[in-house]
Amino acid sequence: MLPSKKIVEHLHADSIKTAIDPLNLSALAALDIFESINSTNSYLLERAKSGAATGTVCLAQMQTEGRGRHGRVWNSESRANLYLSMLWHFPAQQSDLSSLSLAVAVVVASVLKKYGVTYGVELKWPNDVLFSGRKLAGILLETLSAQNGQIPVVIGIGINILLPSEINEPAWIDLNEIMGKLGSCNYLAGLLINELLERLPHYKNRGLLPFLEEWQAYDYLKNKSVTIHDGEQVNEGVVLGITSEGELLLKRPSGEIEKFRCGEVSVRIL
Repeated sequence: MLPSKKIVEHLHADSIKTAIDPLNLSALAALDIFESINSTNSYLLERAKSGAATGTVCLAQMQTEGRGRHGRVWNSESRANLYLSMLWHFPAQQSDLSSLSLAVAVVVASVLKKYGVTYGVELKWPNDVLFSGRKLAGILLETLSAQNGQIPVVIGIGINILLPSEINEPAWIDLNEIMGKLGSCNYLAGLLINELLERLPHYKNRGLLPFLEEWQAYDYLKNKSVTIHDGEQVNEGVVLGITSEGELLLKRPSGEIEKFRCGEVSVRIL
């Protein structure tokens, strides 16, 4: 007899809410769940234009137009991964939100630990979550122009739960491979929503500082030789860590230390 095919469980609002602290649950403005959608981020961007409140969440079993940074396609197979987006409004004067993706990455790492991934999680600047150097989750932030003194930000998070067998990509990994079993997707979604509702106000009030120590503990790039592609510029050096504003610190071969606010980073094999 052939072994039964593993299937990620269906998402249910009631099951998800059991993992959310009652105090945080009161801050959950809406929880919209779809079997299939073009993109959870796109959905909330449209909701934001219509005045949707902070704490509005969208989850989907499948995305037909999932995307990552710079418009890249994010593999969004049916019931394979967790696709979650949350809308959050920040004060218009807090216009520099460049370090928000780092804070969200810390949130994801914290959730994975609570879920049972107690070792191997690493954070790669600016917004990748790795397990032993392989990509486990990604983050995509998208903003709208300020309205009524607030900047609407959609925080999109994708976590690999059970990658399709036909995807033979050694640079990726899923929770099924890490844990040796399929855990509850509803519980994971609830933990993630709870942690976001709990900790995003900290970023709103104090920026990256409340997250900095945790980021440093998970920092994948620190002390590694890397190449940074910043537009048409190519920069090489050793990563020293990040600043309190979320900038990457790079020590050039000359000894000069430069700060980067954005860029594509690859580790150099020496």
